[in-house]
Amino acid sequence: MTATVETPLVPGPVQGPTREEPMVEALLLDDYRSLARLAYMILPPSISRARRIAAAHRVVQSALPPGLPLPERDPRGFLRRRVVQEASLQAADRSVLERLGSVFAPADPADFDPCAIDLDRTAIVRRCRRGRRVALAGTGVLTLCVLTALLLLS
Repeated sequence: MTATVETPLVPGPVQGPTREEPMVEALLLDDYRSLARLAYMILPPSISRARRIAAAHRVVQSALPPGLPLPERDPRGFLRRRVVQEASLQAADRSVLERLGSVFAPADPADFDPCAIDLDRTAIVRRCRRGRRVALAGTGVLTLCVLTALLLLS
């Protein structure tokens, strides 16, 4: 599905538009799903899935602020670079403790789509099981460390 617009559909302000809004809207409509997935993959998995999906959509929607002109050469590449830049900035703003959470967070499957409306119940169940296993393993290791320390001190 490609949407190309030759002339602006909505007239701009009296001074004139800063860029062709219909062109930007057409680019976003064509590539929105892939841009949201790209932003989702860059954001750290330590935050919850729902917050990460919302952040990915926010990154795509704010990729082109109103004052930023759209280049005439390779506008799709420019838009992808902006999404990568915005998502990387949001990921870098996280503290060290928040980044450590991604070590224990279960990974999403490769075919996960952040733009999907219907939920895949089996994937959610698998993710919960994997998270439970990681939590149980961490608790087991912590218990062994505490018991070892108690035995060594006595």
